Amino acid sequence: METQADTIIGTDVQVKGNLQNKGSIQINGTVEGEVKSDENVTIGESATVTGPIVATNVLVSGQASGTVEAKDKLEIDPTGSIEGEIKAKTLIVREGATFNGNCVMAEEKKTLTELKTDDLKHENSSKSKEEEKKDDKKGSFWDKAKK
Repeated sequence: METQADTIIGTDVQVKGNLQNKGSIQINGTVEGEVKSDENVTIGESATVTGPIVATNVLVSGQASGTVEAKDKLEIDPTGSIEGEIKAKTLIVREGATFNGNCVMAEEKKTLTELKTDDLKHENSSKSKEEEKKDDKKGSFWDKAKK
């Protein structure tokens, strides 16, 4: 995940507070607070981030503590470490990487129409056997018309 970062936090820089950018962020120093990007967040080998990270793609080569949410891909390099919850559509954990916490692999969101259709299918399939027997005994209008 090699990209040009719009915002770079240098090795000797310490930030306390929230970072938010529409473009990519590369962190090589220390950040205590939320890191949010509409694009990519790269946590360099010398970086330490404490707080939630939210971005489209996240690459962790340093230390991250807190929730890490990647809308598309989260990659943990061999030098990377995450302590906390991970939420990602795609997760790549390289040999030697460390991860302690919970992981949720995000599903694609269903549209409202799909959700309603699924609910109807569930309702129809959850008819009790007694109801089905009653329906069989009654017969349908077409069955009666054939007699």
